[in-house]
Amino acid sequence: MLVNYPFSAAQDNNWVHECIYAAISLIINNLNGAKAIPDWPDVLPREHRDKLTTRKKLKGLLADFENIAVQLTEQQRNKALLLIDSQNNIAGLLAGEIAPLAVEEELESIINCLKLVFIEGFRLLKETGSRDAHYKAIYDSLTVKTCPFCGYETFEAPGQKREDEDHYLLKDKYVTSAANLFNLVPMGGKCNKSYKLQQDLLFKDNIRRKALNPYGTLKAEISLINTAPITLLDDTPDWNITISPDIEETRTWNEVFSIEGRLKETVLSPNYEAVLREVSDFLLLLDLDQNSSNAQVLSGLVKFEQYKKRNPEQGLGYLKDKVVGMLKFHFESGNPLVLALVRDALPQIEAA
Repeated sequence: MLVNYPFSAAQDNNWVHECIYAAISLIINNLNGAKAIPDWPDVLPREHRDKLTTRKKLKGLLADFENIAVQLTEQQRNKALLLIDSQNNIAGLLAGEIAPLAVEEELESIINCLKLVFIEGFRLLKETGSRDAHYKAIYDSLTVKTCPFCGYETFEAPGQKREDEDHYLLKDKYVTSAANLFNLVPMGGKCNKSYKLQQDLLFKDNIRRKALNPYGTLKAEISLINTAPITLLDDTPDWNITISPDIEETRTWNEVFSIEGRLKETVLSPNYEAVLREVSDFLLLLDLDQNSSNAQVLSGLVKFEQYKKRNPEQGLGYLKDKVVGMLKFHFESGNPLVLALVRDALPQIEAA
């Protein structure tokens, strides 16, 4: 992705998941230690207990979990807790630092129960307002209110129809992370419903892979300088998109969300002529004309690129600084076709 979400957006609003996890851990540890299990709602952490006291469905599901867990051995209960821990180490899973644990047949009954518990937790995220607070924190953090996964789908403001909050790791496979906000990421509808779909970010054809962490620090950068802006046979670019760093995480992102193809066909090609016109208008505002030197024109291109970087646009225009950077690179390199392309856009000033 092109922009990371703030870690605090998930951490500060993740109390529903944390309460459920704490209750499950308490039940398992007390059973293992032959201790009494507190009644509802005392099984919940004191800090947020009052917010969940009236949630009868969650109360019943945790009672079901206790009834199943008491029939298991201590070793089986510990295995179940280890599975929960591994599925909720989202950062470690995405970085390839830990391996997803398979659900053993002896644990199927308790894992099926846990799935219902955490799906109820996911439902409670909406009812308790946690998802709204989570989305607002993310929306407010974005300089450009655009989906960071593709860079051009616009985000609706909080209070409007919220963007899809996708389970980054599939909730049907990584069942105990269903209510964990570190596994919930707002993304544009096309990114979610047309491209990611039910793809498993951790595996392709049963081969383990790494993926970008939306709440981490690693993100992708895009460059177009390897694109030839114009050729003798065609006046439109044959876009060459370079994604850096070229590592497994960014390659997974590019593949899952079809980044290169979407940017070429949806963003770059349809908007290229408009960008050229905008470049021309900007150079005119600098009082440049065909009598201006190449150094003056190059300085104008540098200023326009910097302006677009400081003032990125929402939606389809967000790559304008990259397009101008491409033109600047080839202009500065002395590409005769690009020199002519840019200079021809400048007005001819006749001598007095």
